[in-house]
Amino acid sequence: MKWAIYILLLVNLGFGLLHYRSVVISNDSTPANDDNLRLVLLKEYLEQENQPQTDAVLDDVIAVARCNTIGPFKSKKTANIIRKKLVELGLSAERRMSKDNKRKGFWVMIPPAETRKAAKKSVRELKKKEIVDYFLVVTGEQTNAVSLGVFSRSDLAQRRYDEILGLGFEVKIRQVDLPLREYWLDWPKEQPLLPEVLDSFRQEYPNIGQTDRPCS
Repeated sequence: MKWAIYILLLVNLGFGLLHYRSVVISNDSTPANDDNLRLVLLKEYLEQENQPQTDAVLDDVIAVARCNTIGPFKSKKTANIIRKKLVELGLSAERRMSKDNKRKGFWVMIPPAETRKAAKKSVRELKKKEIVDYFLVVTGEQTNAVSLGVFSRSDLAQRRYDEILGLGFEVKIRQVDLPLREYWLDWPKEQPLLPEVLDSFRQEYPNIGQTDRPCS
């Protein structure tokens, strides 16, 4: 009877050792898809793969996210109206202001004087005539000029020109470039806008369109 118990103990010990060995082997080996289960630095990944860290490799690994964009809208109010409609449709739209383009401006001024003293004299005379919207230019190529306003419309500039000219001042209008403030709406590329929805927007705002761009 004792021998039977000893034999059973030896058999159990043998199975225990065999199980322990299989666990160690399993832990020491790395499954083929183990890298998908942990985060690694890009540098570490490249070192493991023995690849140089060139721009081409980085471009392959790092994808640039892109967003849909719709616009341009001339006013913030209009952009907000369309943004609200997009949000109601489940799109994560955000407003963006662009100053990339330019528009014509018309700068009305008393031309630059030869000296600062002469320019200040023009300022004093403007005060006497109760003209308050002006400033003395102190830097740049128009130093010692007296600015009388920059206008986005030529008719408004002409009106100002005629007013100051009628008071006996020498005046000129200089055409300048002004930043064109336009508003756009951006949302993730994965959230498409139905063509019929865009068409409905364009019925009210015919100059807008949709494209895609790198996300901000």
